[in-house]
Amino acid sequence: MKNPRQVVVVGGGPGLCDRVRLLGADITLVDTPTGYDEALVATARRNVLTDYDDPSLIPMLSAIHRDTPFSAVLSLTEHGLIPAARIAEALGVPGLSPEVVGRTRDKFAMRTWLRDKAFSAVPCAVVRDVADIRDFAAEHGYPVIVKPRHGRGSEHVSCFRRAEEVVMPPLTADEYIAEPFLSGPEFSVEAFSCAGEHHVVAITGKFTHDDDPANPFVEIGHVVPAPLEPADSAAIVAYVSEFLDVMGIMDGCSHTELRLTPSGPEVIETHTRVGGDSIPTLVRQATGHDLLDLLVQWSLDGVRPQEPALTVAGAAAIRFFAPPPGTVTGISGAQRWQGLPGVLKFHLPLKAGDLIPQIRDSHTRVGYVLTTAPTAAQAIELCRDVMSGVHIDVG
Repeated sequence: MKNPRQVVVVGGGPGLCDRVRLLGADITLVDTPTGYDEALVATARRNVLTDYDDPSLIPMLSAIHRDTPFSAVLSLTEHGLIPAARIAEALGVPGLSPEVVGRTRDKFAMRTWLRDKAFSAVPCAVVRDVADIRDFAAEHGYPVIVKPRHGRGSEHVSCFRRAEEVVMPPLTADEYIAEPFLSGPEFSVEAFSCAGEHHVVAITGKFTHDDDPANPFVEIGHVVPAPLEPADSAAIVAYVSEFLDVMGIMDGCSHTELRLTPSGPEVIETHTRVGGDSIPTLVRQATGHDLLDLLVQWSLDGVRPQEPALTVAGAAAIRFFAPPPGTVTGISGAQRWQGLPGVLKFHLPLKAGDLIPQIRDSHTRVGYVLTTAPTAAQAIELCRDVMSGVHIDVG
């Protein structure tokens, strides 16, 4: 009997591991002692639970590789992306280089690279105090966005429109960067690349917490497909394809966030993974493409994206509940939506006595509803209907 193929999965992920096993491959799971999923440990052929920067990690995997070679090193978790690239490079397994992945994890490095390649002229600077922010604004103008250099999930993002508003964001282990505020609607682009051939699978429309002036950039919803004119869709597809080339992202999943400014698309950030917030589920429901299937089938069998079978839906949306902060005194209307046609998932893990925090980032949201419908407008409207029919009483 032919021995099964061997795959390193860094950072776990039940969806990714499930797809690997479906293709008959064995998993070597690499994860941290504090972050691993116990359910995945039981299904892996072997488990390596250690810190990603453990100096013995790569020599250990190299020794295994000499005996039973690995076919792929995969990761879809934010903190596992660079370790996976380093492992693949050390083992001589195909994959993006650590340098390419590193440019996507470091927003200042990305801006510098795009400027040096004459792709984008958006300025960016590391800022360490209020004076640095004001100096940047004096040169480039207000409004100014200040955010962590390696941040994610809309954490600690500030927008200053006048000099007197400027304050230094909370102290973190990360540096902060400043860049001009890019005006225009925000989208994300879900793409899959095969040896430099880029397939834009979906353009996702975004809803942000605009009603909260203190945290207006927190994402509270998404819809696939994004409501766009054909010319704007074409411009975004062309822009992202060129952007991926310039960045050196030749293989695998990418999730690129951008704004459609008055002068055209302009990137905000990119990731060499699928998007969060159930975006892969929205994409699968709306387009028939399964991004995790695409990744595993390309990595193990060299299968390029095919035209999927027609789906029942055509559009999908997700909206996150954004109640005011306080203590929950009661919830009504939640049960009536369970199983309603078009409501694919309803998740509201709140009960009386729970404390709702101020919604400052993606981690402080409290629940969501995910819907499908023939059109984006109908999927969005169904989300609104569900959310307006649920009453969260806060005292």
